[in-house]
Amino acid sequence: MLNRLNVKRPITPYIVTQPFGGDLNCIDIETRTKCISRTREGVCPAGYESLYLSSGLNGHNGVDLVAAHTQPVYAATDGLTYKVVSEERRGIGVEIVSKEWFHLDGIERAYRVKTRYWHLDSYVVTQGQEIKAGELIGYADNTGLSSGTHLHFELKPVRRRFPSGFRNVFQKNGYFGAMDPEPYFGD
Repeated sequence: MLNRLNVKRPITPYIVTQPFGGDLNCIDIETRTKCISRTREGVCPAGYESLYLSSGLNGHNGVDLVAAHTQPVYAATDGLTYKVVSEERRGIGVEIVSKEWFHLDGIERAYRVKTRYWHLDSYVVTQGQEIKAGELIGYADNTGLSSGTHLHFELKPVRRRFPSGFRNVFQKNGYFGAMDPEPYFGD
């Protein structure tokens, strides 16, 4: 029997600073290397534009969570570490793909899910490692295009695509396949 997805909170305390679909960050138009938060008036200052719109997104494709420098980050689901990477824009990150298939709200078919953890200082897992929900995977930081130390957390339904791995099911949904993870957090 397939279960409805229920994920653990990846960081404690769990305080959202930017919700899924939000648009709070701006990127330097000229250099594309500096990211800042919007002003109190909710606009990007002169010389900056929306980070998400400039990246082809409708808004933020995850949730940003309050975190202190090197605060422990934990796996939200059981699964396999699919990638441990460092990218210029997203910084240091870990991707975990569930071994189980889940029913997601409003979606008839069941899928595996990929959870992503970005802007880390470091990670303590290896690619291909089996992970249990609640297990330590890394430490929070401010790597990549980030306006301060936090954890960026994403949830994406995926399907297997041979030989190249997993493919985002809803890649063209305006959020590069991500969906709001908040309805799936357990107690």
